[in-house]
Amino acid sequence: MFFSAIFILMSKSTIEDVIYHEQQQVKLRVSLDKYRLPLADPMLNYSGDPDALKSYIEGINISLQEQNSRVKLLAISNSPILPSEGESIEQLNAPGNRTYILLKINETHNNFLLIFPLVFAILNFALLKNITRTKRKAQARPERKNTLPKKTALQIDLYSKTLQLSSDKEAKVQLANKPLCFYLALLEYCKLYPDVSLNQNKELPDELLDMADKYFHRLVALGHTIRKRPNFSNSLEKTLSEIRAALDELLLSTPDLKLKYYPPKAHGEGSRSKLHSYALTQIQEGDIEIIGK
Repeated sequence: MFFSAIFILMSKSTIEDVIYHEQQQVKLRVSLDKYRLPLADPMLNYSGDPDALKSYIEGINISLQEQNSRVKLLAISNSPILPSEGESIEQLNAPGNRTYILLKINETHNNFLLIFPLVFAILNFALLKNITRTKRKAQARPERKNTLPKKTALQIDLYSKTLQLSSDKEAKVQLANKPLCFYLALLEYCKLYPDVSLNQNKELPDELLDMADKYFHRLVALGHTIRKRPNFSNSLEKTLSEIRAALDELLLSTPDLKLKYYPPKAHGEGSRSKLHSYALTQIQEGDIEIIGK
């Protein structure tokens, strides 16, 4: 609004300068044509030629109109003229002769356009005020706390060969190379095949073994071992026992997570039967974070 007010004041000043310049142009034109104009002269008992003078004035006004001027020539006389509201008198002084020019000034010509910046500024001010009020209301409202528990993920760090929970960075357990690689492969395989059934009495799937090999080669690349690749099919029960022991320690305060991350044990009569599976059937996307993969 401040800049709009400045714009309007500057525009008004500019318009006044333009009007003054246009008045002077008319005054100059008439002064050049004065001695050939058929003006009435009482001193010389000359009545002049009103029709010719009217035709001259119309010609001047047509030229002014083509220039989109704010000034209009009304009359030229050697006798004083009394101007009305919105009219202006210009004088041409010459030795022994004074001529009067009556001009009409249209100061409101296209001035209505100047109202648009002010209206635009007022609308912007109202919009800004409404936005500010909305923000204040939003800030005044008590923030709703997220009551949903943050999902806990199992983080496995290949650099330190440790397991930890994302919700508890302090508790960490380490695993040896073989059980660590097998557990990583088991997690990845079961995530890809959630309905798979794995039994100790059956041979391990080739894809699962390939995944375990991949993680072992990664440990070699990180400098954790220089030994040759272990046989992941041998001593499977011992490998699973080492994984369970590490998880027992890690999940001591969160036993509910065992259902997701803990390779199931066989219980009761016929525990070595082919029906038992140690597959992790509840692993989903986002449950595992592998660091250094």
